[in-house]
Amino acid sequence: MPAKVSERRMAIGRLAIVLTVSAWAVYVAFTIEQQFIEGKADSARLVIEAIVYLLLITGLATSAMAYLITRIGFFYRSRAHTRAPRAVLDAFFDQPAAPVTVLVPSYQEDERVIRTTLLSAALQEYPALHVVLLIDDPQNPTTNRARALLEDARALPGTITAELEVPAGRFRTARDAFERAVADGAGRAATADDVRELAGHYRFAVEWLHDLAARHEIIDHTDVFFVDHVLGALAADLGTVGEALASAAEEGAVLPGDRLLQLHRRLTATFGARVSSFERKRYRSLSHEPNKAMNLNSYIGLMGGSYREVQTPVGLALVGSAARVADLTVEEPEYVLTLDADSMLLPEYAARIVHLLSQSAHSRVAVAQTPYSSFPGSATRLERISGASTDLQHIVHQGMTQYDATFWVGANAVLRKRALDDIVEVDYDGDFEIRRYIQDRTVIEDTESTIDLGVHGWSLLNYPERLAYSATPPDFGSLCIQRQRWANGGLLILSKLREQVRARRARGERNRFGELFLRVNYMASIFWSSVCLVVMLFYPFNAELLNPLLLLVSVPYFLMMAGDLHATGYRRTDVLRIYGFNLILLPVNLSGSFASMLQLITGEKSAFKRTPKVRDRTTAGAVYILAPLALIAFSAYTVVVDIQSQHWGHLVFAALNTALATYAMVAFVGIGNSVVDLWVHLRDWLYRPVEPRRQAPTGPDRPAGSHRAAQPRPLAVPSGPDWASVLHYGIPGTPDGVAVPATGGSGRDAPAVPAPRSAPPAEPDDSAVVAAFRDFIFFTVFQPIVDLTTGEPVGYEALCRFADGRAPQERLDAATDRGIGVDLDGALLRASLSAAASLPEGAWVSVNVSPALWNSPRELSSIVSRSACPVVLESGALVGGSDLSATELPIGVQVALENPLVGYDSFRWVEEHRPAFLKLGRETTAGIEHDAARRALLGALVPFAEERGCRVVASGVETAAERDALREAGVQLGQGFYLGLPAPARVLDRPARGTDLVEAASGL
Repeated sequence: MPAKVSERRMAIGRLAIVLTVSAWAVYVAFTIEQQFIEGKADSARLVIEAIVYLLLITGLATSAMAYLITRIGFFYRSRAHTRAPRAVLDAFFDQPAAPVTVLVPSYQEDERVIRTTLLSAALQEYPALHVVLLIDDPQNPTTNRARALLEDARALPGTITAELEVPAGRFRTARDAFERAVADGAGRAATADDVRELAGHYRFAVEWLHDLAARHEIIDHTDVFFVDHVLGALAADLGTVGEALASAAEEGAVLPGDRLLQLHRRLTATFGARVSSFERKRYRSLSHEPNKAMNLNSYIGLMGGSYREVQTPVGLALVGSAARVADLTVEEPEYVLTLDADSMLLPEYAARIVHLLSQSAHSRVAVAQTPYSSFPGSATRLERISGASTDLQHIVHQGMTQYDATFWVGANAVLRKRALDDIVEVDYDGDFEIRRYIQDRTVIEDTESTIDLGVHGWSLLNYPERLAYSATPPDFGSLCIQRQRWANGGLLILSKLREQVRARRARGERNRFGELFLRVNYMASIFWSSVCLVVMLFYPFNAELLNPLLLLVSVPYFLMMAGDLHATGYRRTDVLRIYGFNLILLPVNLSGSFASMLQLITGEKSAFKRTPKVRDRTTAGAVYILAPLALIAFSAYTVVVDIQSQHWGHLVFAALNTALATYAMVAFVGIGNSVVDLWVHLRDWLYRPVEPRRQAPTGPDRPAGSHRAAQPRPLAVPSGPDWASVLHYGIPGTPDGVAVPATGGSGRDAPAVPAPRSAPPAEPDDSAVVAAFRDFIFFTVFQPIVDLTTGEPVGYEALCRFADGRAPQERLDAATDRGIGVDLDGALLRASLSAAASLPEGAWVSVNVSPALWNSPRELSSIVSRSACPVVLESGALVGGSDLSATELPIGVQVALENPLVGYDSFRWVEEHRPAFLKLGRETTAGIEHDAARRALLGALVPFAEERGCRVVASGVETAAERDALREAGVQLGQGFYLGLPAPARVLDRPARGTDLVEAASGL
């Protein structure tokens, strides 16, 4: 709980604001009068210097004012905050709790770090909690350490689940027994024995938590915090409740049954969280962008759906399906809690914030959070000072809420899922849909999403307590990576603020100056403050611009910051250390800002750099070591010059910068560490080992010693039927017409398509193959063709589905426009026949063939001859006027003609082409039970066709009445949604019909 601020401290804070504004105004007026009216700026250089210096002072004063204003806002909020009593929370959770999913994105984190984070999330006193570890480690680790980190992360959710099941199972059993005996309204009244038994359960919970704390390995101050403030705080709270219950039982007091049930539910809620994991990089259908935002987006985009794992030409994909046959089902929560893997939550975080969001006054709040604090007890000076600046930022963020200028901070937050759905943007990676809820255009993704939510009329709120804590980088190298990321992006997002302003005007809402001022300062002050300070440090301005009034502009800011440091547990003199700390971080902040400008010019995203979480020190960039040393040297030189020139006012400024920057380099970076880092960079620059060239593979396709131009080697490709079918058709659209020999999907060698003689042999490139087909990612499903008498499937039609959900003909047309239509059609056919090898034994497969492929009989025969099961080739009416019966096909391959509506043409086609099957469309089957004419025609067609060796297949059967009418007309085979929906071959291991198949394959 924030301490109540005294009236004296409030008055001093207001006085600091008045003094800063007054001093700045007087200084500006005095300088304008002195330099421009009196004419002391009598040259163009002096005029420019005076104007620039005024702008610099104004920029720094603006940042100081923003801090002073937000701290006053923090004071107001801390005084007005009233904590909801525990009994109110328990009564609130008597109603069904809104589901909350906790997402913990992790990238190569140490198992100990993830474990404490997951446990702090799982031990939330919330009744409907699902904790998901989003593992983003590489799927194929190249080092033993990376492999061990991945294995530990995968095993951790199961380990935590097993641990929690010990108390959770006991408490669920006790709750259910009590509810059956007392709380159902028809049972007995509660007794003192019930109170005593409940006290025993609370004592068990406390003992279990103490045992967990005793087994936790203590490595650093974060482990101490976890034991004391997460496990210890929860144990103390439950222990207090248990003692109160025991005392009540000893006195013979009996609590109402409803209240006892609430206390039972509190135990089950605290220990009953579900813990699981998810790895987006397993699936080609999800984004692999290397940043935290897309890791979160990938899972959020799956919420509310069920999915099957399907092999595609470029890897495993998730495709929507019915829940009964799904490999993955992701629930749709009302709230999403995001938590960084190096952060921790106090036990009541979820309960209190969700309770807040559930109130009608906050129905339009999209994000509620507690801006994170630093873990107390830091082991290094750098970590302590960095933590001090973090704790000051907590005050700033709380104060910004007072002016409706809250920003989503990202390390922890509860997000309303409905608000995320409002700001989602849909993009495509090839054919795969990529959903962006949290923007990844900049490396401070949460800031941009804040503006997106404001555009859509949502607000954000900081809960005025310290309920979340996050780790601070322990060394200068990792701190540079973090702070450079913080400095990059604000300038890019600044223009988006205009969209929020226009959207509010359109809704008739007022744009408050205070909010806009604080938002602009938050996004751009790192840049302008750094630039202002660098210019003032390195440019020798006219000495007459210095004035004692400048002290009155800056001193209130530093004095108030010193007081805030003292109030949060630090020393007042730490304000000087923070100033020196910020001096040596100037190159870091400027590099991040310039990277943001470069992105604005080029449009290319800045690379996302994760803050390293390693026990060993991270090497700092050479420029981040040399630039502070240059600053110290220049400041020392300035001191000498000021003494010689007797510029005593500027001397104080230069001497202070020299002393504090030197202290910061020695205390926070270290002389030894600086030398080592510079030596490492010098060594890497001078010595770059050359990797030995790999010898070209030898084999039957490439004899040893042969010249590359004489004979191209075959391309090594990953296994998988769809991938092989794509490679079989070579590289469509390449200028030299090179074809790629590959292995067929059935496991047998497929012949290479020869390149034109005019094209010189060239070495194939698998990236070109992927590029050619990246917009046409597909997979194969099968719809059963059923015997209408027995209801059993006798064959299956292969249907290719594209990952973007568009119609196959539309995608084929698009491929034709690109000149790869035949190649894609051949790939679809090859993939279908390869996947058909998994169909139930004895079934035949029906595949669609385009006119272009029919007119390439040699190619068509080559493909179908390698099928592992009987094949029926389907074609539309007439293909180029050719006689299908005369087409040379391998033995056993049959032909089916498609004729949508039964009529005279049906008889003629059967007579002329003698197909093995005649397939009637939905135009024939729809409502046939009510159409006597159609039934009569069909009744005549069936025996006519059978006499000529042709069987009639009715497709589009969607009702039992249609099936019965077809059966009465003599039709033996049928296909349609009522008889069976499309599904992957591997789930067609048993007959399925009606609603079973609806469940089995809906969505495909």
